[in-house]
Amino acid sequence: MDEETKIFYEIAEGMRLQREHFEKAMGICDYLREVCDLYLGRKKHQEEPQDLVQENKSINDSEIKEITLRSNIKNLYHRKDGRWEYKKRRNGELIRFTVSTKEEAIEKLKDIKNLHRKKVESENKTTFVSWCNRWVEVYKQDLTKSSKARYQQIIDKYITPFFKDTALKKVTQEKVQIFINGMEGKRNKEYAFLTVRQILKQAYVNKKIADDISAMLVKPKRYRKIRRSALALVEQQEFLKYLKNYETDVQMFMMFSIICGTRRSETMKFKFEDINEMTCKLHIKGTKTYGSDRYIKISPAMINLLKQNKQRKDDEFYFSYAPDYYTKIIQEIYKQAGIKDRILHDLRHTCATNLLYLGVADKFRQQYLGHANIVMTNDVYTNLQDDITADGLAKLYNNLYPQF
Repeated sequence: MDEETKIFYEIAEGMRLQREHFEKAMGICDYLREVCDLYLGRKKHQEEPQDLVQENKSINDSEIKEITLRSNIKNLYHRKDGRWEYKKRRNGELIRFTVSTKEEAIEKLKDIKNLHRKKVESENKTTFVSWCNRWVEVYKQDLTKSSKARYQQIIDKYITPFFKDTALKKVTQEKVQIFINGMEGKRNKEYAFLTVRQILKQAYVNKKIADDISAMLVKPKRYRKIRRSALALVEQQEFLKYLKNYETDVQMFMMFSIICGTRRSETMKFKFEDINEMTCKLHIKGTKTYGSDRYIKISPAMINLLKQNKQRKDDEFYFSYAPDYYTKIIQEIYKQAGIKDRILHDLRHTCATNLLYLGVADKFRQQYLGHANIVMTNDVYTNLQDDITADGLAKLYNNLYPQF
């Protein structure tokens, strides 16, 4: 074999080997393409979106294109058993289903998409005020009536007029901060801040808002609660002196507060039918603590005083004005009597202190005031006074306090 023939055979052999390698490479590529098609959920040729449109006229072209490109490619899989499985996690929620054909899968995806769109539209319509009311109803249902009413009062009196129809998702940290800063009174401002922060925190936990706005709010300066105290005997004398200048309803409200030691809300609930004249017991409808709903002893003189000034039916509330009216009117009486820095609740402290000087035992005073423990009665509501004596109290109130 000459040299040229030898070179020709070598070239031919090299070309043959290259062809074999090329065919093997093409086979590998075909295999990889089939694997990719199986993984991505596509069939060959006959199940392209255009063919599917011809078979199912109810599916829109744009919807098929959108579903195929955005959903099927990444989340719709053709299983070995021939069925189609969709699996996707959205906002922590797993969406998963299995159907027989790809057409069913696309219809299913269409329904899911419409459902999600309706849900988003519904959430966008939720106002901040409606969510606040929902929050009280769902997350504060185990509170006492008075505590629940306090939250509702903040929502109705302050939040509703400011936010009105503002959508929950459009509430910003800046708007909430402006609302808090614009409130009058340090106490109201602090209560509003604590309430709004809880509401926004729950909205974030429930994924109704994207950001935790509650963590961005600037806390207002803390309200320092003034320690209340009882009226001295001379102050009680001046108070009762000027109280006589007011109408009977106001006189009885103040006397009831001093003698029975009730909270304003408890006084407002009083009806004459709550009195048992046989046992000289009065039912106080309290809700603040487990011991606030109670029966206390009252004197026959106090019962007669209530009967003499009775102007309503037994099953009607004894006092006719709104609670704020009595809170306002007592400031006028304090001013006329020269008593400074006092509020209506100080009459409850006065009752607790008077009972101490009348010799009433601690346990009776605790039950009388409706406290959960004696520490509250002694350390907070009982104040030592230099001029108070049992004889002085008996003379001033003409035995309206009960005898224990």
